[in-house]
Amino acid sequence: MNKMYSAYITKVDEKLKGDLIKGLEFINWTKYIKKDSKVFLKPNFTYPHYKEGITTNPELLRDLLEIVKDRADNVILGESDMGNRSSTADETLKGHGMCEICRDTGVELVNLSKLPSRFVEDKIQGRKVKVQLPNLLLDKIDCFISVPVLKVHVMTTVTLSIKNLWGCLPDTMRMFQHPNFDRNVTLITKSVNPRIVVIDGIYGLNGHGPMYGDPIKMDLIITSDNPVVADSLGASIMGFLPNKIGHLRIAEKEGLGTTNLEVVRINRDWRQYKRQFHIKKTFMDRISSLPFKSGFIAKMVYDSSLTPSIYKVVNMLKRHKEALN
Repeated sequence: MNKMYSAYITKVDEKLKGDLIKGLEFINWTKYIKKDSKVFLKPNFTYPHYKEGITTNPELLRDLLEIVKDRADNVILGESDMGNRSSTADETLKGHGMCEICRDTGVELVNLSKLPSRFVEDKIQGRKVKVQLPNLLLDKIDCFISVPVLKVHVMTTVTLSIKNLWGCLPDTMRMFQHPNFDRNVTLITKSVNPRIVVIDGIYGLNGHGPMYGDPIKMDLIITSDNPVVADSLGASIMGFLPNKIGHLRIAEKEGLGTTNLEVVRINRDWRQYKRQFHIKKTFMDRISSLPFKSGFIAKMVYDSSLTPSIYKVVNMLKRHKEALN
């Protein structure tokens, strides 16, 4: 880890596009993207339409796409189908207005779940793991850009640029890979190799991420040339210790970046933006953590004769909670 990583953090003013350009210039983004580069942008669309603090801001994406398209001729934006067959990427992309935005900016739009894919295997911290990824991301992309949201996650503490890569898996039943999540997502990071990260911190999500919770107006944009650095900075701003977060710790051990912000070139003291976020786990979250940690339980919950009954009970509990609220 002799490389000096860079990160840029700023408060957003009325000129969002200008703030994005400043961040990209600070990390010297043009060394990663040339005119003939093929660039892929991965937003976080974990909901059918835009929700503050939950999905990536479409206007931020529009500005970022315009900036990148001015530099490179071939730019692609994509997402995969949501987990557990809840909704398709086509629906979430349309719900976020990406059909119009990509058309206006001359950017190609893809559903990663519909593309040819293959399995990649490697040893991550002494254990062999395997993930399925689209051939496009493995063979044809010169620069991968992860554009996540600044938010907490009840299972993984935070969901930032590396967790955002989980959505590159084309299989909508990817929850079966949760029990080995830290190593699997590290292999994804190693395979697609994000060169640029832009964290949408206009709103952060506190309390109950990644799908619900309390949006907090932060007006922040974080840009970095390394996903471990970007996520460590984002986690620190939310009041969490990066080296205590499983997937960040594994990625650092694999040499994919550093969680030590003291050795990172940052444009200003990030501590002025620090807030203390909290994770509020419900009873259902604690139950849900069982299939997250156990492959056997995941199979029983998501793909067995018991699945319809389990879903029926879960939905009843959800409706009961909504009625109480």
